[in-house]
Amino acid sequence: MNELQDLLDNNERWADAIKQEDPEFFAKLARQQTPEYLWIGCSDARVPANAIVGMLPGDLFVHRNVAS
Repeated sequence: MNELQDLLDNNERWADAIKQEDPEFFAKLARQQTPEYLWIGCSDARVPANAIVGMLPGDLFVHRNVAS
C-alpha cells in the first residue's frame, strides 16, 4: 500500500473511533466552532497542539508559526 492510502485509512479509522464515542461529533463541529482558547505554537509537526493539551478538534483554535 502507498503512503497516501495509509494516511486515508488512518483518517477513516480515527473518524470511526470519534463517531463511536459521539455520533453527532462531526455534525456539531460543522455547525460552528467556538473554541475558548487560542494556542500560538510552532509549526513543528511533532507538536499536535490539541492532542498535547487533551482537547478534541474544535476545542482549541490553533495558530502555528515557524520558530515560535
